[in-house]
Amino acid sequence: MARALVLPKHWNRLEVQSSVAFLIGSILFAAGSIAQLQHEEVFKTLFLIGSLMFLIGSIIQLWQTINAWQRNKQYILVSLTLALVGVIGAKAGTLFFNADSISDWLNLSLSPGTKQLLGPDAYMAGSLLFFISGVAHYAEISHGRFLFIEQHHLGWWACFSFLIGSALYCLSAVHGYDNAINLPFDITSESISILLCFLASSVFVFMSLCSLAECSENEINQWHQNQ
Repeated sequence: MARALVLPKHWNRLEVQSSVAFLIGSILFAAGSIAQLQHEEVFKTLFLIGSLMFLIGSIIQLWQTINAWQRNKQYILVSLTLALVGVIGAKAGTLFFNADSISDWLNLSLSPGTKQLLGPDAYMAGSLLFFISGVAHYAEISHGRFLFIEQHHLGWWACFSFLIGSALYCLSAVHGYDNAINLPFDITSESISILLCFLASSVFVFMSLCSLAECSENEINQWHQNQ
């Protein structure tokens, strides 16, 4: 993976652009979580830019999937259908993340119901859609297998980490509700929500690195064949 990461990338390739967008967004989300734990107001800006990078990455992925479908539209391919479900799910999820981060950044004077809708509810909806996207991508590469491990396949690591990260975002969203049960030892549900968001974002950083490394997987395989 490390060798694949340091190889020169073709920046005109859509998969490279989407991987970099998700990598930057994930790093900003992780940094925003740390800033929020320290009660630094900059966390709102970090979350806002991070969610916009997620949006850019998901749009690029959608365009990439549409191009793949156009090349194979004479066939009925289940894998392409699952890929499209996964990409649309991620795209819709980022829109809800955008609603949450933008409303938080603007800090508008809204009614409690509207704040709930644009805040915790939007975060939960976005997290669930990300999880659905992760399940669709996992089903796409599993080929009917419920549980499988391909430790030498970067695509598997990227897909599996996306699934785990989105599940952590869902748990973070659950703890983000005001009526969530507080935990012992003076650990509030809000702090757990932020910590889970940090863990999810860190997993997404790993996922993005795997996706970026996968862009050079053919070069690595060719290098091994020449040895």
